Amino acid sequence: MSNKISDSNLGSKTSYPEHYDPNQLFPIARVETRRGSRAESTPAWIGGDIWTAFEISWLDSKGKPVVAIASFNFAASNPYLIESKSFKLYLNSFNQQQFDSVDKVIEVLEQDL
Repeated sequence: MSNKISDSNLGSKTSYPEHYDPNQLFPIARVETRRGSRAESTPAWIGGDIWTAFEISWLDSKGKPVVAIASFNFAASNPYLIESKSFKLYLNSFNQQQFDSVDKVIEVLEQDL
């Protein structure tokens, strides 16, 4: 799989996933974006990306919709960043998926991300 932004769905018409699908995530190698900026491939500075999902939803074990706000923190030392549209599509893939608990949702998110 290519990790070039030009190979992502960004700028393309796409449909929303109907089922949970971690394959929606499109990683972009940070080294590629840093190469043109004279930054080291693994810089010594501290930082990261903070993403806020103002609505993430899933179904509880009885099929009732659950809605939450989530914050995601990715360290700058991580070799990849996530392309924004793919992250949105990934989070939307949770909409019709049943989970036994919030802890299970968090576990899946941590495993995928």
